Amino acid sequence: MIKPVIIITGASSGIGAATARRLAQEQVCLTLAARRASRLQELARQVEALGSEALIIPTDVTQRADIRRMLQATLERWGRVDVLLNNAGVSFDEPLVELDPEKVRNEVAVNLIAVIECAQAVLPVMLRQKSGHIINVASIEGLIATPGSSVYCATKFGVFGFSDALRRQLRGSGVHVSAVCPGYTPSEITPRLKAIVDGSPEVVHHPGLMPTAYVADQIARLVRHPRRLVVLPRSWSVLVTVAFLFPGLADRLVPSFKAKRTPSDKQIK
Repeated sequence: MIKPVIIITGASSGIGAATARRLAQEQVCLTLAARRASRLQELARQVEALGSEALIIPTDVTQRADIRRMLQATLERWGRVDVLLNNAGVSFDEPLVELDPEKVRNEVAVNLIAVIECAQAVLPVMLRQKSGHIINVASIEGLIATPGSSVYCATKFGVFGFSDALRRQLRGSGVHVSAVCPGYTPSEITPRLKAIVDGSPEVVHHPGLMPTAYVADQIARLVRHPRRLVVLPRSWSVLVTVAFLFPGLADRLVPSFKAKRTPSDKQIK
């Protein structure tokens, strides 16, 4: 039996690391890509203890040379790529007037441009195989615009649009494209969510907060059964519909689903 070969970007923490551990239970081959090599080494030990194979590739997804190296190392090790989990992401989660221009460029580069370039890199391989699955991790904020995250929302709306367009472009090719739009999960993507990971007393409440293990389970299911879009938690699909059909109503409802900034947030940062 051929083990699926799966590349995970942003694998060093959060959803990426949790998904690697979850997929490792299914005897797969994992390329673990992120900037923090020490985190990847520990994750690789966990993956191998679960019976899967792991390849560590320290990667900055904003660098095309790193993306090429990630793909080449994967092909040299296993000869194919079955799944790309485009998961790397950042969020500075600040009002636009307070956001440094370099942070704007970095957020767009990591969250959107890198997603496109990683997909572009693996696509020729998948097309030759006539099989493959590109899974792009967007966000609920890629479907519902929220206050205080204008640049992040712009990038994640872009990820969803890119995913849907590429999926239609590849129909009949054997290559699937999916977008995953999770709500809030304890991760290191923003200072407030990292505070939850760290157990900080300054934690701000987030409605609908999900364990990363739950999101990882849903992504593992998506690997087995490709779908166009997965919204997590699933009950928030109603909010997506409301935001699309009744934007005025969404203007009143959405702020209650976004944790408000407080003076303690400044301390966390």
